[in-house]
Amino acid sequence: MTDATRNRWGLNRLGRRFMWASMGVLAVAVIMILIAAQQMFINDQDLGTLLWIMLPAAVAAALAAWILSAPIARDAHRLSEAARRVAAGDLNVRTGVARNDELGDAALEFDRMTERLDAVEKERALMLSSISHDLRTPLAALRVSVEAIRDGLADDPDAYLKGMEHQVEALAVLVDDLGLHTRLASGTLEMRRSRLDLAELADEAVDSMRPLAARESVTLRFEATSGAPVDGEPAQLARVLRNLIENAIRHSPEGSTVAVDVHQDGDDVIARVADGGPGFAPHVRDVAFEAFTRGDEARDVRTGTAGLGLAIARGIVEAHDGRIGIGDGPGGVVWFMIPGAPPRDPQITPAGS
Repeated sequence: MTDATRNRWGLNRLGRRFMWASMGVLAVAVIMILIAAQQMFINDQDLGTLLWIMLPAAVAAALAAWILSAPIARDAHRLSEAARRVAAGDLNVRTGVARNDELGDAALEFDRMTERLDAVEKERALMLSSISHDLRTPLAALRVSVEAIRDGLADDPDAYLKGMEHQVEALAVLVDDLGLHTRLASGTLEMRRSRLDLAELADEAVDSMRPLAARESVTLRFEATSGAPVDGEPAQLARVLRNLIENAIRHSPEGSTVAVDVHQDGDDVIARVADGGPGFAPHVRDVAFEAFTRGDEARDVRTGTAGLGLAIARGIVEAHDGRIGIGDGPGGVVWFMIPGAPPRDPQITPAGS
């Protein structure tokens, strides 16, 4: 009898195991009865009655094994079939098993695993598409410049070389951001924390962005409470601040203001960057901090690197046990919170000094 025939009639492997287990119990009972009869504990009439009772009991046990095993075997087959389809590359499959037992728990975890794999695969495809797009623009510009210089068509070679240098810097930033995002996602980025004043760090970041703001005809305004101590990695937190300020400047119209504010809120320190631009579109707000997300569908390379800016900012902030989010405002508002550093222990003056 083939496996297909057995499954058709409910004689699955699980059912056979249940049936043989039941038969084993009945066989032990029969043996015990026969031993009792041999030892004269029961008479022949009672022995015959008990043996006749065992016959329908055996049939009932086989029927119970079939009834109990059929739904379990069916759901186990669904789980097995889903695993085979996932192994073949189909990440949209789901088990369809809904049970309140261990098999149901296994099926639920399998479906969750498949959803995570599907999300990872989609992110991988998006990453390749984004990287390909962002590499194409600077590489195309480099090729045109090289061909123009080689063929003697460049009226001002120095200007061409300056443009090539700009494109190479854009490629370097893209590669650097990709590497940082990978380390953040894998949890391998080392953070050398020290006590620092986030307000001072933000002040330095604002000063470093003033030339860009001047070129874009945007005013930078900075406000901070006195002292905002945190335990953090200075270089990475400065990167977050510069990233948020640069994004705000890039998306602000001429003549507008970008406001940077750092203040202490209880035990936390909050930094807030607000611009005068159009803000975040509704369809972007929920995914703004996901990798390779851009609010500007035109994908101008000067506004970011493959949509990694906010994703990197989130990774760095969360590595500092903080949170980051989009605030409400007439323009674009991004804030992040980091736990404040505990107060320093007062110095104890030695007795007799």
